[in-house]
Amino acid sequence: MKHCPTCNTHKPLDDFYADRRTPDGKKSQCKRCHTAGNVRTRDPERKRIANAIHMAGARAINPEKFRLRERARHRPVDEKVLARRALNNAVKRGAVVKPAVCDGCHQPGKLHGHHADYSQPLKVRWLCPPCHALEHRQ
Repeated sequence: MKHCPTCNTHKPLDDFYADRRTPDGKKSQCKRCHTAGNVRTRDPERKRIANAIHMAGARAINPEKFRLRERARHRPVDEKVLARRALNNAVKRGAVVKPAVCDGCHQPGKLHGHHADYSQPLKVRWLCPPCHALEHRQ
């Protein structure tokens, strides 16, 4: 028999996980308490809150480090970015209609807009990912 300090009960040794670091070769907590602790610490909502608190403290200590990191994350606005943005906005407005089938293989599925010329953002070929990759390789 071994005592579990978490649930304050005595249980048989089979109710404890093995641990080579302890003198008796068993963990101090019983299997049930050990599992409950793992589930409790893996709670995604609790983890999100703890991470937000930690990051707020880290930002307060070194705000310049985070400003630099956020600036580096943003992509520079070039012709490609502007063309993609214009196309996405036109699709959302309904000014450009996204077809149901690929222009290359004529198969239905998820389609990408391929720009041959970024100066004409609304002139695209609608291609499936394999055909789009092939277009870039040629």
